[in-house]
Amino acid sequence: MEDSKASVMEAKKNIVVMGAGYGGITAALRLARLFRLHPEYQIHLIDRNPYHTLKTQLHEAAVRKTEISIPIDRIIQRQNIIFHLGEATRIDSIGHIVRMGDRSLSFNYLVIALGSQANFYNIPGLQESSFPLQTLRDAQQIYDSISQLCAYAATEPNEERRRDTLRFVIGGGGLSGVEFAAELADHVAQCTRNYQVNPHEVEIIIIESGSRVVPKMDESFAMRIHKKLLERGIKIITGTKIDSRTPDTVVLSSGEVLRTRTVIWTGGIRIQELVKESGMKTGQLGRIIVDEFLQVEGNLFVYAIGDNALALNPYTKEPVPAAAQFALQQGRLVANNIYATIFGGVRRPYRPKVLGEVVSLGRHLAIGWLALPLSKKITFVGFLGSLLKTAIQERHIFLLRKESRKWITY
Repeated sequence: MEDSKASVMEAKKNIVVMGAGYGGITAALRLARLFRLHPEYQIHLIDRNPYHTLKTQLHEAAVRKTEISIPIDRIIQRQNIIFHLGEATRIDSIGHIVRMGDRSLSFNYLVIALGSQANFYNIPGLQESSFPLQTLRDAQQIYDSISQLCAYAATEPNEERRRDTLRFVIGGGGLSGVEFAAELADHVAQCTRNYQVNPHEVEIIIIESGSRVVPKMDESFAMRIHKKLLERGIKIITGTKIDSRTPDTVVLSSGEVLRTRTVIWTGGIRIQELVKESGMKTGQLGRIIVDEFLQVEGNLFVYAIGDNALALNPYTKEPVPAAAQFALQQGRLVANNIYATIFGGVRRPYRPKVLGEVVSLGRHLAIGWLALPLSKKITFVGFLGSLLKTAIQERHIFLLRKESRKWITY
């Protein structure tokens, strides 16, 4: 029975998507939709987890234990998608094979959407004694640790040790670091009330190597975020790097030593080693070099999207940031281009669209803007900003339902 099933699978033409993040799950659903009348093609999706993580909400899960995962089987139910739970261990782009341990899967077309990992930049002790914020498991570990520290501080009689316990250092003042810090400020305020801890003994510190927080955003926008963070009691140290980390200290490039039991590292990403070992050409941060159609350079049958792709903005000639809104756009485009290639349609080049940006500064506070026609924009601050953030998150769920034609609640 297994042999006959395998032979049927081999007889079909396989389109394989590696990774069920924002770009990967979107690409798989769009492909299934486009090829629904072509049973000779089979869509495959590979991921190490049986769920799709709403990664832009990791900071919420790390502090409030918000549910931010959707089971993949519910998303792809009744779709022409075979899901493979496992971790890809090798990509043979020449032989058109993806290996997962002792299993292998041939492909006619491949979409690489594996996402990224935390980059600790070989800083001594950092990987061993800090928490990254890249996966659902990371968020769960951070939540458990913070809860335990709050409870411990309530019974610690020594003030200096209490302060060390309640000093939280965030390495990296980009979007993830800022959103986590603000969310944490809400949480520790609740924590101090619940455990009757002096709120003045809590300290949240952002360490940013650049000259300002959220350095990739417009400077005036970043300054407004900086001001709001200070109003929330969050300390910001810019122009400074973390030089080393021990289980209870952080040494800064300025020479200052901070005593802390908690470092959350959001200071950079790197691409999976699997990509480097595949032989494909890579560029900045190990991202795969792709052409204007998001095809891997030198391979007509392999595409890369999201964090894995070094996609250039044709207008600025700069790399497109690793952000959810761009991964979603790329997932849809690649699916359309694969379909066009097979059936003689017109492929479309990638033209990134910045729909807007929203930075969450706590449960009911956010700053954001939305793009309007004629290169104009509208800005939202405060509660309206948080409503915009919620609307953007809900839009992703809506688009998943639209692609899968599945309108029930996940």
